[in-house]
Amino acid sequence: MKKNLLVLTLMGIIVFAACTKKASPGKTVKQTTYATDIVPLIQAKCSPCHLPTKGGRKADFENYAGAKKYGADMLARVMLNPTDRGFMPFKHDKLPAEEIAIIKNWVDQGMLEK
Repeated sequence: MKKNLLVLTLMGIIVFAACTKKASPGKTVKQTTYATDIVPLIQAKCSPCHLPTKGGRKADFENYAGAKKYGADMLARVMLNPTDRGFMPFKHDKLPAEEIAIIKNWVDQGMLEK
């Protein structure tokens, strides 16, 4: 009986150790910034509505201050389903998960400018 308990305990430890993720030493998380990551996304997916120089009259994402002001709302709206009220981009398909992740990383990392 004690032998079975010992074997089960050892198996549990082995399974737990195998399933535990360990951070890779030296691996860094890329910083997501407005200038390098968000601007190209806004230009491709939010134009012209959110770019005043293109005739847009909605919340201004053309500069960092405007995008930062609405960053959390921007994320919330692109995460909605296309049938939900407030979904963005309006009258377009849902952004791919990779593009939503860029916005999420930017918001989660503190909405850095550069």
